[in-house]
Amino acid sequence: MTFLDERLGIVSHDLDSIEQKLKTYKSSTGAVDISSQGTLFLQNVSANDQKLGDVNNQLNTLDLVENYVKSKDISSSVPSTVGITDPTLPQLLNKLYEDQLQYEKLKRTMGENNPAVLNQKAEIERIKPGIIENIQSQRENLQASKDNLNATNNRYSSILQSIPQKEKDIVEITREHNIKSNNYNFLLQKQEETKLSLLSSIGDSRVIDKATTSLTPVPSKKTLIYIGALLFAFALAVGLVTINEIFKRTILYRREIEAYTSIPVIGEIIYQKSKDPLVIGNGKRTFIAEQFRNLRTTLPYMGLNGERKKLQVTSTVSGEGKSFIVANLGVGLALAGKKVVVIEFDLSDPTLCDKLNVVEINKGLTDYLTSDVKPEEIILPTSVHENLFVVPAGWLPENPSELIMSEKVPELLKYLSSRFDYIIIDTAPVGLLSDAYVLSNYCDATLYVVRHKHTRKASIQRLDANNKINELKNMAIVFNGIRSRGFGGNGYGYGYGYGYIHKEKRKRKLFRKSKVS
Repeated sequence: MTFLDERLGIVSHDLDSIEQKLKTYKSSTGAVDISSQGTLFLQNVSANDQKLGDVNNQLNTLDLVENYVKSKDISSSVPSTVGITDPTLPQLLNKLYEDQLQYEKLKRTMGENNPAVLNQKAEIERIKPGIIENIQSQRENLQASKDNLNATNNRYSSILQSIPQKEKDIVEITREHNIKSNNYNFLLQKQEETKLSLLSSIGDSRVIDKATTSLTPVPSKKTLIYIGALLFAFALAVGLVTINEIFKRTILYRREIEAYTSIPVIGEIIYQKSKDPLVIGNGKRTFIAEQFRNLRTTLPYMGLNGERKKLQVTSTVSGEGKSFIVANLGVGLALAGKKVVVIEFDLSDPTLCDKLNVVEINKGLTDYLTSDVKPEEIILPTSVHENLFVVPAGWLPENPSELIMSEKVPELLKYLSSRFDYIIIDTAPVGLLSDAYVLSNYCDATLYVVRHKHTRKASIQRLDANNKINELKNMAIVFNGIRSRGFGGNGYGYGYGYGYIHKEKRKRKLFRKSKVS
């Protein structure tokens, strides 16, 4: 049975090859029905020969007519124009013949120098060039037809000469095909006969091995079972964690950010469960504090220096920790001896002052943008460090996005640039509001916060495309809130987060703007 299956496979492959060969040969040579093609070609050759004979007869007739026209002997008869398709030539010949007879008649009666005879002779000489020109035109057309018919006949002749070879080749391929086809049919028949013989020789059941037993029970291998169960449980746990991470729609690893966007990642901040939002300060040598110090050292990479000092911090949505980054980065720069001001430009839901323990606020950014308040009136010191100052948001406006487009914003930034070494702006998320795009025109660099297990992958995948439409100037990414693999949930331990819907009844630890000027 195995032998028959192998042979059937080989013969089937050979049969397919021969059929493909026959198909290719017929399509390449145009040999479909050789006998019918030969008959058709012979009919075409015969028809072309007949046309060629007609053309030759017309050419001979034109030669006779031309000789007659050029001859000065009028005694000869006018040649026949049978076969000439142009009706103009017979008319011209008749006119020439009549004029010549009239010329001879006048010459005999009046003399050669008579004016009437001379006029008649001039008329004859005028007609002859037209006849010669007509003959030449018809001869050129007939010669072109003759050449075309000869070329067609030559092509048909070459095809007719190749027909016997094509017929021979097709016969050889067909004979080979018939042999392989007969072998294939023979093997199929033998295969069916072998199947019937095999089924008839096999019984309903067979004993493979006789059953054995022992006098004592067979002990189970408990240790092996326990080890196998532990390994299975471990593999199951690893598999579940891996599958969960694969189907997560949020960012889990730095390599995902680097794969989705060309914007560089210049810093990583771990997650630390703490009630204090300020993780950096004098004497703090924790790992997260060192990460902020490292982020501080990368600011020159973004082009920030003595002349370029304005940095805005934004993110995709709320809860990604941009205010946390602003507060701690500002403290880190202040600890390095730099005079720093942080601006609470998130006019929809500001939280920066809460993190810096700034409670008593009389005037803020909205007061400056909507009234005649001077810039120095809204700059407040902080208790965190003597070099760190803050510009609070103030009261919450109804139209924060339109308010940020005020012409007083660049004036404020210019004033702050003259007094401080660094200006850090806390803006609203770009996935919810357009504030960051407006402020980017006034800033020197943008720090984009991406949070572990919070920022969606789709947002980072569209980051490059969105940045081509609405550019965030000189952008770099900070990967925030990094947790150990497989542990923890979302959000910071000190518990902040906000939504970006203005609520008129929201209570804040700020002094509301006085109704009295």
